[in-house]
Amino acid sequence: MQLLVGGVKGGTGKSTLAANLGIERARQGKKVILVDADPDQESLSDYIANREEQKVAPSIPVVQVKGSTTARSIKALAEDYNDVIIDCGGFDSVELRQAALISHAWVVPLNPSQMQIWTMPKLKGVLDEANAMRGDAQLTGWLLGMRISPNPFSTAKEDLNAVAEAFPGFLTLRTIVHQRVAFEKAERLGLAVTELDKPNTSERRARDSIRQLYEEIFGSPNVNRFANG
Repeated sequence: MQLLVGGVKGGTGKSTLAANLGIERARQGKKVILVDADPDQESLSDYIANREEQKVAPSIPVVQVKGSTTARSIKALAEDYNDVIIDCGGFDSVELRQAALISHAWVVPLNPSQMQIWTMPKLKGVLDEANAMRGDAQLTGWLLGMRISPNPFSTAKEDLNAVAEAFPGFLTLRTIVHQRVAFEKAERLGLAVTELDKPNTSERRARDSIRQLYEEIFGSPNVNRFANG
């Protein structure tokens, strides 16, 4: 699978998500490569470099891909790996548009605040432009509630569903990933939250959310649903 993790606003947790999914995929025995396609920052590359410095196994390869050859480079990588997970920068970029042309699934981390909802028309434009060129292999944008307050009275799920209804071509994922210190702790250690040793309650909840998301994306038969758009 070629999985795009991207949006047009920074700070939504794209690199964190790409790293956690990629590491968990490798832990499940799959041959996976991470693609850092952010032309301005190298957050995903830095995350994995720290993992290498900490000598954590399994080792996860990461490459930087930039510019107008992004789609071609990703397709070439896909010949040698089970999965290619692409992290694009938090703005409308040539890399994001190129990745949208050839990805099987697009996950958009989104906290449905007004500032982030205002980015949806631009995301819709990227999706529509890609689909105009993809023919029958249409791409769906999957909205993921990310960095959501753990407040039990949060309406984030309902708000995400409303956003998806307002922008055809987008659907919502069942999983909600709450804002938790566990993600920062794991990053410092070069780990995914699924690898934290002796997790406390909050860390277990972070771990469980990534496992649930992993199953929703990669678990059978969901993987076929995503791959087929």
